[in-house]
Parts: sequence; structure tokens; C-alpha cells
Amino acid sequence: MSTKTKARKSVTITVTIALILFSCNTWDDYKIRYRDSLRQVEIENVERMRICRKPQNGYKVYQCPECGMKKYVPFTCKSRLCTSCGTKAANEWAERISHKLLKVQHRHVVFTIPDTLRELFMNPDYQKILFQASKVTMEHMIKFSNKRSKKKIKLKIGMIQVLQTYGADLKYNPHIHSIVTEGGFDRKKNWIHVDFIRYEGWRKKWQYELLTRLKKEMPNCRETNNFIHQHFKKYPNGFVIYGKRRFEKREGWSMARYIGRYVKHPPIAESRITAYDGKQVIFWYKDTKTKRKITVTMDQFEFILLLLSHIPEKNFKIVRYCGIYSRRGYKHRQTEFSDEESKLVIRSWRDEIKREFQYDPLLCPNCNTEMELIEICYEGSENYPTEDEHFSCKPPPSNRNLSQQERMPLIIALIKKNQNGGGANIEVVISEATNRGIYREQILNDIQHLEFKGYIYEPKTGEIKSTF
Repeated sequence: MSTKTKARKSVTITVTIALILFSCNTWDDYKIRYRDSLRQVEIENVERMRICRKPQNGYKVYQCPECGMKKYVPFTCKSRLCTSCGTKAANEWAERISHKLLKVQHRHVVFTIPDTLRELFMNPDYQKILFQASKVTMEHMIKFSNKRSKKKIKLKIGMIQVLQTYGADLKYNPHIHSIVTEGGFDRKKNWIHVDFIRYEGWRKKWQYELLTRLKKEMPNCRETNNFIHQHFKKYPNGFVIYGKRRFEKREGWSMARYIGRYVKHPPIAESRITAYDGKQVIFWYKDTKTKRKITVTMDQFEFILLLLSHIPEKNFKIVRYCGIYSRRGYKHRQTEFSDEESKLVIRSWRDEIKREFQYDPLLCPNCNTEMELIEICYEGSENYPTEDEHFSCKPPPSNRNLSQQERMPLIIALIKKNQNGGGANIEVVISEATNRGIYREQILNDIQHLEFKGYIYEPKTGEIKSTF
């Protein structure tokens, strides 16, 4: 007699930076192991991330003026390791920068250094040389690429520089990303467009500017002279410069968002982290030379060490604005190449939710009245306070005062119930959850925590899928 056995589904867990840091007491163990080398800025960024969107981090309280229903909106962490906060910050930065950019062609240019110099530039005092040398090199490139002028007049260009300290493999690899105008203003404030720049031809100029400035900062001794001389001799063609991508006149936001990912995001995209077993982290990256996908298995503490090493000190600016885009260049930006009527509008969390989920989080689900801000709690607490008569005009139904801990099992049960081969439609889950005493906005706020329960929400399909 034969028996049938059901095949077990393979388990796939969505691995996040938060999961690696805070599961299995990894972060607490790391602090003990590396207590002598941990920087204060590293501790602050991780601890802020631990309480991101939790009541311990503080919150705002909104209340419906009609029925008294309350909504608690926790503060975000704004940590450099938080992917969610990083995405929002990158969008805001792109929005702000796009209103500053002139409506002219720009180029994304990358200035790199050889691996023999990388360790030296771990010193923040030397990192400023990367900004200085790349700026002078770029100005020189634009000046001598101007075919319209025989005298090669110096042009006032616009340049936004971003220092990125990591490579795709997370190892220390400092280089400068820059957005540069293809041209500049002459002394009479006439715009001179530069049609073509041969970036490979200026590699030796970049090498010269960098090494001569570095020599001045290093100790004046024979070892320094030999070190600098060897780098001129070893790299006779100079240091590599990439003119990676060209942006047209009306691609301001796309351009700013493209480079904004180097400013605000964590050193690694969570989509590249494929596995974590409590001891080792597995991630992949694409080799820039071979274009092949390389998988790396790394000890969890080594992974965290690399991750934290790329957090800059508090007062160190990884973004610099030069020429037209500096504060002094404001007058140059007031030309026919700028949109004088364009106004900078930073979207609030309410606007972001409206755009992402197509619903207003501050409309009361009971009576559709706009809720009002009644309190801001900066100190935070372990849990949100329970409803009391002092703040309520008409108390909401008692069966709707469920804590997040009580809501999650019910939401997961509804997801399992409505899974149809693939995932559960979020609108179906919301509809059934509402009948059981959970508000729509509560479900949407809880979605971000589903990944720790083995579920992930995909906005494009509108489905909540199990990763098991």
C-alpha cells in the first residue's frame, strides 16, 4: 500500500539589515566584541534604527473632532542604515536639488583612485583632497574642451560632488560621484556649451592634482616622496575617470535621484542580501570589470563592521556644491536656463502615503472627517497610551482598540485565508479586517512589520505574499 506525502515548501525569509542587527542579540554581542573601536556615531545610527516607527521613538497624536477616534503616528529614525528612511530622504534630496539644477545638459562623472591609496584616504583630513582635486580637474577639462574659444577662457561650471566610500563588495573604496554641467558661464555671463569631453585624456591631470595635494598634507620626509613618486611611475596613464551617463535638459529630478542613492541609502541594497542563518550573511554583487554576479559569504560581525565603517562622522559633509551650484553662484542661476516659477515642495508623510497607497491616512475611517493634531510626544514610551475620556468626544468602539501585538495574528490569519495560489489581495484583507475591528490605516502601518513574520507586501501587484 503506497502512501502519499506532501512536499514541503522551501522556506525563504526576506533578509533585511534590521533583521541581521537585531535578531539573536547580534547587535548587543557586537557592541561587547568591538566596544573599544565603536564610534559614537555608529552606535547612534543603529540604536535609532532599532526604534524606527515605534512608540519609543516618539509620536504624534491625531484625533477626529467628530467621533474622537485617535491615530498615533510614530517618528522615523532617519538612520543612515534604514532603507525605508533612506528612500524617503533620497527622494526629498532629489526634489530639493532638482529645483537648483540649470536646464542644460549634465554629465555624471566618477573620479576613482587605485587600491594602493584607499587605506590612506580613511583619514577624513585626506578625504577633502578628493573634493578639491576632482573640482580643479573638472574645471580644467571643461576649459580646454571648449572648441569655440581659441584662448581657452575659464568657465564657471556647476558641479555637485558626492563622496562614496564603499564598493559593491562593501570594502573601502573611496571615489567621487559628480553631476557636472556640460559647459559654463564666461565672464560676461554668457553660457558656453561644451559639446564633447574626452574623459580618458584627463586621467593624468586628475592623478597630478590628487598626488600633489596629498604630498603637501603628508609628512615631509623621504618616505612620502618615494610613495608619491611610485604612484606616478606605477600609473603612467593616470587615475581612472568615468563619464558614465549624460542627462538632458529636462531630466533634473532623474539626475538628482540617480546620484541621490549614493547620498542617503545604506551601503548595500537589501535586495542583494540573499540569506542569513544567524551566523553568516550571504549577498551578491556584480563585478564592474567582468559584469559577472559574484556571491559572497561573510561572518555576521564582519558584515556589520563593514556596514558601520561607511557611516561618516556627524559634521563631515559628503556632498559639496561648487561653482554655479554653490551659495555664491546663486546669481548665475537666475538666467533663462532656470525655472524662476518652480517652487520646492517637500512632501509630508501624509502626501507620501497618498501617492503610494492612494488613500488619505488622516481621514477618520468612522466618519471621513479630517483628523487634527492634538499632541506631540518627543520622549516616547514602550506602548501607545490607552484611550481616555480626556481626549475623546465620542469614544470609538472598544473592539477597535487592538494593540499591534493583537492585530498581527489576526491579519496573518486573514492573509492565509485569502491566499489564492500566489498572494492575498490587500483590499480583500483590509475589508475583512475592518469587519473584525481593525482600521485600514492600522493595517497599512502594520505592513512594514510583516517581513519579520514571513510575509512581504508588493505594491505593484497589490498582494501580500508569503515567503515560506
